Amino acid sequence: MLLDSQKINYGFIELASDGTIEQMNKEVKQLLLLKEDETNNLFKRIDNNEIKTKLHECFMGKSNQFMVSMNSQQYFFLLQKIIDKIHLYVFNIDQLNSFNEQNNWNTRLLSSVGEMSAGIAHEVRNPLTAVKGFLQLLNQGYDAHYINIAQTELERAITILNDLMSVSKPEFAQEKVISFNIAAELEAILLLFQNQLYHITVDKTIESKGAMVTGRKDQIKKAFFNLIKNAIEAMSNGGTLTVKLYEDHEGVHITISDTGVGIPKDKLRLLGTPFFSLKDDGKGMGVAQVFNAMQNNNAKVKVHSEEGNGTSFSLHFSKSSMRAAQHLGGDLMSTVITSETSLADYLERNADFFSKEWFQYIKEHKSYITTHFEDKEELLYKSVKPLMTILARSIKEIKTEEIMDWAKEIGTRRAKMDFPVNLSWEIFQSSRGIIWNAIQSFYKESESTLDMDEFFMLERKVNNIIDMFIDSFTAYYVQYKNELLKSHRETVDELSVPVIPIADHVCILPIVGNVDTYRAKKIREKTLSRVKELKAQKLIIDISGVPFVDTAVVNHLFKIVKGIKLLGCSTILTGISAEIADTMIELGIEIDSELKTKSDLQQALQDLNFSR
Repeated sequence: MLLDSQKINYGFIELASDGTIEQMNKEVKQLLLLKEDETNNLFKRIDNNEIKTKLHECFMGKSNQFMVSMNSQQYFFLLQKIIDKIHLYVFNIDQLNSFNEQNNWNTRLLSSVGEMSAGIAHEVRNPLTAVKGFLQLLNQGYDAHYINIAQTELERAITILNDLMSVSKPEFAQEKVISFNIAAELEAILLLFQNQLYHITVDKTIESKGAMVTGRKDQIKKAFFNLIKNAIEAMSNGGTLTVKLYEDHEGVHITISDTGVGIPKDKLRLLGTPFFSLKDDGKGMGVAQVFNAMQNNNAKVKVHSEEGNGTSFSLHFSKSSMRAAQHLGGDLMSTVITSETSLADYLERNADFFSKEWFQYIKEHKSYITTHFEDKEELLYKSVKPLMTILARSIKEIKTEEIMDWAKEIGTRRAKMDFPVNLSWEIFQSSRGIIWNAIQSFYKESESTLDMDEFFMLERKVNNIIDMFIDSFTAYYVQYKNELLKSHRETVDELSVPVIPIADHVCILPIVGNVDTYRAKKIREKTLSRVKELKAQKLIIDISGVPFVDTAVVNHLFKIVKGIKLLGCSTILTGISAEIADTMIELGIEIDSELKTKSDLQQALQDLNFSR
């Protein structure tokens, strides 16, 4: 039996970005009544139009969750994007409410027991400690046999009360939160039991020897001690103790398993309750301390046990849950999140941490972007960190001027370094995900909650700020590029209309390259100006360097010829190739009768009595 998330039945579908179903469980197939379709596309297999419409809105990025009523019951749909995949979860609202009520009841029960035990422990521990002291004095002058027994029992009683106090009131020890190597601590705890492992096979796999977590180290070490101790005691006739640790993008995962007697199915739900034990001489505080320690350090515990086959404890220290006290690059993250801590304060204080997390994601999944930056830190500190800082300052009141100023700075700088605008969009769109991760972390780590209206109001505000920046960035990027292009065009314009005088009142205009409307207008303006300036009477226009001629190009040339004629200058057109002539015939283009044509420049010069 699996304790924890398996108590809730939910539908699950993994989708490709185009909506193709890659895998799903039977619950979602029954719930949505998916019909068969050759393409295996989710939208084609769903009959419910309301679900189709809302799913489409989620795929468009307008939302990531919605509720739908089916068969007189409410269902909650949640979409989560995982790199290039989309995960769709479907929950029954009534089942969720029932599960929450049960969990709240268990929590209240454990809290009541804890308060009671704290009072007992506090009142009883002090006199027991005093009795122990007097017995130590008596031990110096009397027969020690019975006194030793009394001391042993008192030691046991004090140990029980200390354990009870640590479970009922964990803050009693006031242990500080630190970052430490959990792999090293786990191996050290395992070494403490080496003399008790002679009849047990140990299967130890530590994949991530440098795995770090942030929490109360002694509390977590004691939890390891209790789990390993219980596992050994459950295998009195021998067996296998399995200890595994690995780290991935989600966090650090630890499994401690045994092949011992296991836990009966009807007793499994009581696991972790103070004083509950399956051992005859057990105190029932070891596993309770484990659950309590994991809860205090934002870790998750899952228990899988089969009677006669053994028990497995899986501990998960997620990266998001460790953020409240994460130490990274010398910067300590906000360690205390209270109801008075605002989201804006949290984002601004921890902008550096989340920016580094985003940078790590870019290096792992979009490394091609970093090749465009000589200084990789420039990508980090001048891309995402300022965006998160500005977002934090704008959550209460949008700082439009600050957003625009920074967008102008970034947009202009990226345009100057010729950084592709599509990659800039990728950077900012990926930062949107890390920003929402930060917001999610705040609400996980604080006692703050949002109702549906507040959530959507926050979603609109955050995404509007990001969109405003991206739009402004794009505008300034394009503005700089347009100004640069305009400057280049003006330079090219000066060089591309060389009206060259070759004799008195005779000039030549060689045209090279494609001629569009803009360039034709510039050629006309410059040519008319130069013809008037040089007082030319004959102008030879050579188009042998023009690769393509169509109706538009010819029309532009005719306008030039007519303009020149008004200035008293006649025109000879040269350089029409056989291919261009054929194209002009196909297009039905006719040469004006007033325009003389020659096959090449040499023929035109001969016609004007020029010799070699």
